[in-house]
Amino acid sequence: MKKLIMKMLFILIALLLINGCSNKNTTNNNKDNQKEMNTSQTEHTKTEDTKTEDTQKTTLPPKKDPIQEQLNKMTLNEKIGQMIIAGFDGITVNSNTQNLINKYKPGGLILYQTNVKDAAQLVNLTNAIKTVNSKNKVPLFISVDQEGGRVHRMPTSIQNTPSARTIGNKNDEKYAYNIGKVIAYELQAFGFNTDFAPVLDIQSNPKNTVIGDRSFGSNSSIVSNLGVSMMKGIGSGKIIPVIKHFPGHGDTSVDSHLELPFVLNDLTRLKKVELVPFNNAIKDHADMVMIAHILVKKIDPNYPASMSKTIITNLLRKQSGFGGVVITDDMTMGAIAKHYNLKDAAVRAVNAGSDIILVGHGMDNVATVYKSIYSAVKNHTISEDTINKSVYRILTLKHKYNINNNKVAPVNVNNLNNRITKTISNASVSATNSTKNKLLINIATKAKVGSIINADFHLKSNTIDEVRKSWGKEDKCDYVAAAKGTFCTYSKQHVVVAYYKGQQLFEIRSYDPSLKALTIQDIKNYFGSPKTDVKTTNKEEIISYTVGTNTLKFVFPLGTQHLYLDHYSLYNASIVKNNMAG
Repeated sequence: MKKLIMKMLFILIALLLINGCSNKNTTNNNKDNQKEMNTSQTEHTKTEDTKTEDTQKTTLPPKKDPIQEQLNKMTLNEKIGQMIIAGFDGITVNSNTQNLINKYKPGGLILYQTNVKDAAQLVNLTNAIKTVNSKNKVPLFISVDQEGGRVHRMPTSIQNTPSARTIGNKNDEKYAYNIGKVIAYELQAFGFNTDFAPVLDIQSNPKNTVIGDRSFGSNSSIVSNLGVSMMKGIGSGKIIPVIKHFPGHGDTSVDSHLELPFVLNDLTRLKKVELVPFNNAIKDHADMVMIAHILVKKIDPNYPASMSKTIITNLLRKQSGFGGVVITDDMTMGAIAKHYNLKDAAVRAVNAGSDIILVGHGMDNVATVYKSIYSAVKNHTISEDTINKSVYRILTLKHKYNINNNKVAPVNVNNLNNRITKTISNASVSATNSTKNKLLINIATKAKVGSIINADFHLKSNTIDEVRKSWGKEDKCDYVAAAKGTFCTYSKQHVVVAYYKGQQLFEIRSYDPSLKALTIQDIKNYFGSPKTDVKTTNKEEIISYTVGTNTLKFVFPLGTQHLYLDHYSLYNASIVKNNMAG
């Protein structure tokens, strides 16, 4: 009996244990099921959220490209116009210039010295250009070659900046930057927005006269460092800098304005020397590159760089990695005009990779380039995609620099000159510098109209009789057989005038005492590199410059550490009967 009770108790305990485990498993199963459901719901929710997010992504409107939108609104004719920068005649916007802007809608205009008379006129000219162009969809590149030194396009009343060689001799990157910045300041004041500077050519050939002191020097590192600094300085002043002349015009002995120069350097040499400044400028975000009219025979023996796909597309675009705007040098220069048909040259330049064709002279030439590109697109010689890519780059650059048709105010010449002089001297403007500056400006201004600082008589328009009527009898007159003319001295006026019997004056000399303050370096800093520089047996150094149709000659006695000016003369080469004046 006792055993039976114990057995039944054991069975009861076992049943209770089994039931407890069953409940526990049920509970755990319920928890696991709940967990699985929750996980499933979470994943389902995540999936739904992802779907919603993806849906939102796909339904967002695409980001707008304002450049592409502007390009899409342009006609083929307007696009082709953007690919031309043109020169024009005159110091005002005449009917021909209006027709150029309205008919061809060029991407820009270039001004030369012949377009500049004085400060007020230049402001009026650039403002008038903008007014006429305001009817067009795209503002103009208003461009100029303002390098400093002998390539100086500003009015004669404006202090010139030093040549690249003068900057190179200082070898100071900050100085180069500041010169670039002050150039930009003066250009902006006159309404420009594009400067074909700095020159990044290395003058490795001493016979190279077209580049000469326009180069910072013969050392690739110096040219690179100073050139890039000047480029940045120009850009900091909201003026587009244009580096030139790719792939390097320094090792030539021919002037591309007159003939087609050739270079015998191979790619290895170019990469070690000529291309160094350009590649460094490109790494520093150069905006525009001008291509030289030079034949690099070992790279492309058939076409000059400005028409060579090998040089523009392969070397500049692909190897050097340049993605900005490419512009040719002036296609009316002798290097092209004497060897190629302009119509074919323009088309080949575009297909080679040029975005802009520079046509410096002649409305007929602008029309030829415009029509030839248009015809080439229509007959599929140039693809419209090529045109679109070029114009896209052009518009992008204009947007970057906020190119517009806004007019500029009249220029305060004194304030501008003080700023330039201060930058050049890298110090406060002293009274001495200010006096020198005014004297140099006076010399240049008078020379342009054919007279000297302390006389109102003009070459080609005044005779000795008119001088005598105004000043009385001369102190002395000497007939110089070698000169085939008579030289009369007026001591009180510090002037010598030379004339032919019964003819007008052909030379006027100034011995004004104020000239003694000017050194030969002052003259070179202001006027740039001289046309001639000789030392005579009379122990004098004589330098000369061309001003319009006249020649300026400065005479410095030798024998002192600083050569001070003794006198200067102005003569007209077209009427002299001898070589003595030269």
